[in-house]
Amino acid sequence: MKKGPVTSRTEDESLFGLLSSYKSFNTYVSIHLSEKDDLVVLFVTDNPRRWSLMTDEKYRNFKPLRRLSIGVTKLSVKYLLPEHLVKYMGPMLGMKLPSNKVAIVNNLDKDGYFMLETSLKFMPEVVQGIKRIISMPPQKKYEIIEKCLVENA
Repeated sequence: MKKGPVTSRTEDESLFGLLSSYKSFNTYVSIHLSEKDDLVVLFVTDNPRRWSLMTDEKYRNFKPLRRLSIGVTKLSVKYLLPEHLVKYMGPMLGMKLPSNKVAIVNNLDKDGYFMLETSLKFMPEVVQGIKRIISMPPQKKYEIIEKCLVENA
Protein backbone atom coordinates (compact mmCIF):
# COMPACT_ATOMS: atom_id res chain seq x y z
CA MET A 1 0.00 0.00 0.00
CA LYS A 2 1.42 3.36 -1.04
CA LYS A 3 1.32 6.29 1.30
CA GLY A 4 0.24 9.68 -0.01
CA PRO A 5 2.46 12.73 0.17
CA VAL A 6 3.19 13.75 3.71
CA THR A 7 2.37 17.37 4.37
CA SER A 8 3.83 18.77 7.52
CA ARG A 9 1.68 21.23 9.31
CA THR A 10 3.66 23.97 10.92
CA GLU A 11 2.67 25.40 14.24
CA ASP A 12 1.52 28.68 12.70
CA GLU A 13 -1.03 26.96 10.47
CA SER A 14 -2.94 25.32 13.29
CA LEU A 15 -5.57 27.20 15.23
CA PHE A 16 -3.55 27.14 18.44
CA GLY A 17 -0.51 28.31 16.49
CA LEU A 18 -2.49 31.30 15.29
CA LEU A 19 -3.82 31.97 18.78
CA SER A 20 -0.36 31.64 20.35
CA SER A 21 0.54 35.17 19.25
CA TYR A 22 -2.30 36.38 21.49
CA LYS A 23 -1.19 34.32 24.47
CA SER A 24 -0.66 37.43 26.60
CA PHE A 25 -4.32 38.47 26.17
CA ASN A 26 -6.46 37.38 29.12
CA THR A 27 -9.83 38.40 30.48
CA TYR A 28 -10.71 37.83 34.12
CA VAL A 29 -14.29 37.72 35.37
CA SER A 30 -15.61 38.18 38.88
CA ILE A 31 -19.20 38.13 40.13
CA HIS A 32 -20.10 39.92 43.35
CA LEU A 33 -23.51 39.98 44.95
CA SER A 34 -25.25 41.81 47.74
CA GLU A 35 -28.52 40.50 49.07
CA LYS A 36 -28.92 43.65 51.18
CA ASP A 37 -28.74 45.94 48.12
CA ASP A 38 -30.44 43.37 45.82
CA LEU A 39 -27.63 43.74 43.28
CA VAL A 40 -25.29 41.50 41.35
CA VAL A 41 -22.15 42.99 39.77
CA LEU A 42 -20.21 41.40 36.94
CA PHE A 43 -16.66 42.72 36.90
CA VAL A 44 -14.51 42.11 33.80
CA THR A 45 -10.86 43.14 33.56
CA ASP A 46 -7.56 42.23 31.94
CA ASN A 47 -5.71 42.29 35.27
CA PRO A 48 -7.08 40.78 38.53
CA ARG A 49 -5.23 43.47 40.49
CA ARG A 50 -8.06 45.82 39.48
CA TRP A 51 -10.51 43.84 41.60
CA SER A 52 -9.31 46.00 44.48
CA LEU A 53 -11.77 48.60 43.16
CA MET A 54 -14.46 46.39 44.70
CA THR A 55 -13.25 47.54 48.14
CA ASP A 56 -14.84 50.97 47.67
CA GLU A 57 -17.46 52.08 50.17
CA LYS A 58 -20.25 51.43 47.66
CA TYR A 59 -19.32 47.74 47.38
CA ARG A 60 -18.76 47.06 51.10
CA ASN A 61 -21.82 44.77 51.32
CA PHE A 62 -20.84 42.72 48.25
CA LYS A 63 -19.33 39.28 48.52
CA PRO A 64 -17.57 37.50 45.65
CA LEU A 65 -19.11 34.36 44.21
CA ARG A 66 -16.76 31.39 44.04
CA ARG A 67 -16.24 29.55 40.77
CA LEU A 68 -17.59 26.30 42.22
CA SER A 69 -20.87 27.96 43.23
CA ILE A 70 -21.19 29.28 39.67
CA GLY A 71 -20.37 25.87 38.22
CA VAL A 72 -17.27 26.71 36.16
CA THR A 73 -13.70 25.48 36.38
CA LYS A 74 -12.09 28.87 35.86
CA LEU A 75 -13.01 32.54 35.81
CA SER A 76 -10.82 33.65 32.94
CA VAL A 77 -10.74 33.59 29.16
CA LYS A 78 -7.45 33.11 27.33
CA TYR A 79 -6.51 34.91 24.09
CA LEU A 80 -9.14 37.67 24.46
CA LEU A 81 -9.12 41.11 26.04
CA PRO A 82 -12.20 42.60 27.70
CA GLU A 83 -12.35 45.16 24.87
CA HIS A 84 -12.74 42.33 22.37
CA LEU A 85 -15.66 40.82 24.28
CA VAL A 86 -17.45 44.16 24.66
CA LYS A 87 -16.97 45.06 20.98
CA TYR A 88 -18.11 41.68 19.73
CA MET A 89 -20.89 40.80 22.18
CA GLY A 90 -22.12 44.30 23.00
CA PRO A 91 -22.31 46.10 26.33
CA MET A 92 -24.58 43.42 27.83
CA LEU A 93 -22.00 40.74 26.91
CA GLY A 94 -24.61 38.70 25.06
CA MET A 95 -26.93 38.40 28.05
CA LYS A 96 -30.65 38.88 27.63
CA LEU A 97 -31.33 41.43 30.33
CA PRO A 98 -33.82 44.32 30.30
CA SER A 99 -31.84 47.43 29.44
CA ASN A 100 -33.68 49.57 32.01
CA LYS A 101 -32.57 47.19 34.81
CA VAL A 102 -28.85 47.30 34.00
CA ALA A 103 -26.17 49.83 34.92
CA ILE A 104 -22.99 49.63 32.83
CA VAL A 105 -19.65 51.18 33.75
CA ASN A 106 -17.22 50.93 30.85
CA ASN A 107 -13.81 52.17 32.02
CA LEU A 108 -11.80 49.89 29.75
CA ASP A 109 -9.94 52.78 28.11
CA LYS A 110 -9.10 54.67 31.30
CA ASP A 111 -8.88 52.19 34.19
CA GLY A 112 -9.05 48.82 32.43
CA TYR A 113 -12.28 47.41 33.83
CA PHE A 114 -15.90 46.87 32.78
CA MET A 115 -18.78 46.53 35.24
CA LEU A 116 -22.34 45.41 34.72
CA GLU A 117 -24.77 45.90 37.62
CA THR A 118 -28.25 44.41 37.69
CA SER A 119 -30.88 43.14 40.07
CA LEU A 120 -30.30 39.91 41.97
CA LYS A 121 -33.32 38.34 40.27
CA PHE A 122 -31.33 38.25 37.00
CA MET A 123 -28.55 36.19 38.60
CA PRO A 124 -29.32 33.04 36.52
CA GLU A 125 -28.96 35.02 33.26
CA VAL A 126 -25.65 36.49 34.43
CA VAL A 127 -24.30 33.05 35.40
CA GLN A 128 -25.41 31.58 32.04
CA GLY A 129 -23.72 34.45 30.20
CA ILE A 130 -20.48 33.88 32.10
CA LYS A 131 -20.58 30.16 31.38
CA ARG A 132 -21.09 30.89 27.68
CA ILE A 133 -18.15 33.30 27.58
CA ILE A 134 -15.79 31.02 29.52
CA SER A 135 -16.62 27.89 27.53
CA MET A 136 -16.13 29.61 24.18
CA PRO A 137 -14.33 27.35 21.67
CA PRO A 138 -10.96 28.42 20.22
CA GLN A 139 -12.49 28.95 16.76
CA LYS A 140 -14.88 31.54 18.17
CA LYS A 141 -12.06 33.28 20.04
CA TYR A 142 -10.03 33.57 16.86
CA GLU A 143 -13.07 34.88 14.98
CA ILE A 144 -13.55 37.57 17.64
CA ILE A 145 -9.88 38.57 17.48
CA GLU A 146 -10.00 38.82 13.68
CA LYS A 147 -13.14 40.97 13.72
CA CYS A 148 -11.72 43.31 16.36
CA LEU A 149 -8.42 43.69 14.54
CA VAL A 150 -10.19 44.43 11.25
CA GLU A 151 -12.31 47.10 12.94
CA ASN A 152 -9.22 48.73 14.47
CA ALA A 153 -7.28 48.74 11.18
